[in-house]
Amino acid sequence: MDAARRVLRRPDVGRLAVSRGVRLSGVARRRMDGGQRGGGRPGLGPDTWQLRRWRRNRRLADACRHLHRRARLERRPLPAAPRGEPYYEHRSRRSNRVNYALTVYPLSNGFRGRLERELAAEPVYLNLGELRQLPVGRAISRLRSLQGARLVLPLEDENSRSILPVLTAVAAVSNASVIEVRYPDLHAERISRWSLAKGLVSLAGASAAAARNAASCRGEASRLLDAPRIEPRFGGARALYLNANLWFGVKAGGSIGHVAGVVNAMQKDGCDVAYASAGGRTMIASNVPSLALEAPAVFGIPYELNYYTFHHAVVEQLKRLDAPKFIYQRMSVANYAGVKLSRQWQVPLVLEYNGSEAWIAKNWGRPLRYHDLAVAVEDACLRHAHLVVTISEVLRDELIEKGVQPERIVCYPNCIDPDVFAPSRFSAAGSLALRRKLDIEPDAVLATFVGTFGQWHGVDVLAQAIRRLVDEHHDWLVRARLHFLLVGDGVKMPIVREVLGGDRCARFVTLAGLVPQAEAPACLAASDLLLSPHVANADGSRFFGSPTKLFEYMAMGKGIVASDLDQIGQVLRDSLRCDALPSREPAGDDTALAVLTPPGDVDSLVRSIKFMADQPAWRATLGRNARAEALDKYTWSHHVAAILDRLDSVCR
Repeated sequence: MDAARRVLRRPDVGRLAVSRGVRLSGVARRRMDGGQRGGGRPGLGPDTWQLRRWRRNRRLADACRHLHRRARLERRPLPAAPRGEPYYEHRSRRSNRVNYALTVYPLSNGFRGRLERELAAEPVYLNLGELRQLPVGRAISRLRSLQGARLVLPLEDENSRSILPVLTAVAAVSNASVIEVRYPDLHAERISRWSLAKGLVSLAGASAAAARNAASCRGEASRLLDAPRIEPRFGGARALYLNANLWFGVKAGGSIGHVAGVVNAMQKDGCDVAYASAGGRTMIASNVPSLALEAPAVFGIPYELNYYTFHHAVVEQLKRLDAPKFIYQRMSVANYAGVKLSRQWQVPLVLEYNGSEAWIAKNWGRPLRYHDLAVAVEDACLRHAHLVVTISEVLRDELIEKGVQPERIVCYPNCIDPDVFAPSRFSAAGSLALRRKLDIEPDAVLATFVGTFGQWHGVDVLAQAIRRLVDEHHDWLVRARLHFLLVGDGVKMPIVREVLGGDRCARFVTLAGLVPQAEAPACLAASDLLLSPHVANADGSRFFGSPTKLFEYMAMGKGIVASDLDQIGQVLRDSLRCDALPSREPAGDDTALAVLTPPGDVDSLVRSIKFMADQPAWRATLGRNARAEALDKYTWSHHVAAILDRLDSVCR
């Protein structure tokens, strides 16, 4: 009220007339008009004390509304954060406008820093994946709440241009006052409302087309489930690697290393291959020819239906090519282009199966709206693949349960490129420079986690272990000079930030954000201890993964603390156990590879980390043994050789 009374003293705030539309009683109206109606009593006009009090209160109320409007313009309330993530509101120093940034995937740490410097503030980041987790009504409400804001659509590299139609279509729903694109060089381009309106019309058309495409795929998948598999014969001289995922802006994670590892190993070991993808060619060797698949120019809603539109686009684009020697397709959600092209060209189809995408969406994300259709597409792919490549015994058993004959299955874990993950590539001076860049002491014992903060990575368990060390073993942490480096970003980041929040943890932890996959080896080389705290599946099913980071850790020759979980425990079966850690120094004939802990056990993880931090000799021995094991068994050349050998026998 005091603030409102001060407003009343301003010269530009005079006597306020009653606003139109304000409801007044008949008595009050007569008092405003002079008080008489049909000879009514005089003396109750505007100068009476009742009316003066009404006017004073009215002016006070209008002044309060004026302050409220100004407060809304200067500090708008933020939309609710997904999954409990706290959002922090920042205003640009150049204006009072709130900055928002709409992204498809988390930005790399370097580009994000340059963007924030250009905007002169840290924007509120809105992730399209998180918006998709919400019901449509809530997602639209979130976007419509951006009144008076500047909405930025950042494109980190040229490959990301293909996602611009997606971002503009979503931005068109928002109520932001300014919408602009920030290109890789950070120059800005404003998008007019007229352009956005046309985009909404296109969105409606794309939605209708996507629904038709999904209906067409439903019928075709049903027919393929009844059709026999063709008898294959090798085609031309060059294989075709088909990556039909809609991966826009993905720059890090095991999937990037897996794709590049297989393609590069094929080319290096004498199997010429062409690479087709809509998401660029991250880490693909320069001597591998590539074909850019055209993603839908405009995406429809529901988002999931765009996969079927993309499937049709891939088939139409590739069917004009000459037949390749064989097709290698990484299984993608709702995409069976490899099956269609294999049958057209009469060439073998090799299908890479890393687990059911429909199951992953249901258990680790938002269930697919058209779950049964996605499952039917997966079943059609498995039925018509001449060879199915998978990465774990758990998935091999699952394939057999789905009806895939054992002789059509190749099971080999994920691997590494020894030329990329080679400790000799990195000098001590370079590692020290990286530590300085991250504000980490040069003599700190650095324990590092690298990952995309997925449901299975266990980074939330690691955060709890770090918190316990800080709260219960603070003095030991200081003496051991132990520091934690967490590299990556993803769905578990809000939990990590919440657990590790506060100044007490800040001195012991660095959150580096997302770094490009090609830069991950440098982070590992600068570390002393590497952490792989994977957790079991929440639904009680067996862990089917083959974590690429495990083999990358092994190749870098560092001490490892890992979860004793299915394939991880099998690969590292010759290891120290957290409940029987030695008190002696390592001997020359010790063959242990790592320290294993029960998955999800915070106490065991704390105990193992303390042991490794205090035992540099054991770190060196375990790291040396793990690297030798990786080079002997787990390179992409080993992986590809197993595939090609089996393919020859299948097509003989």
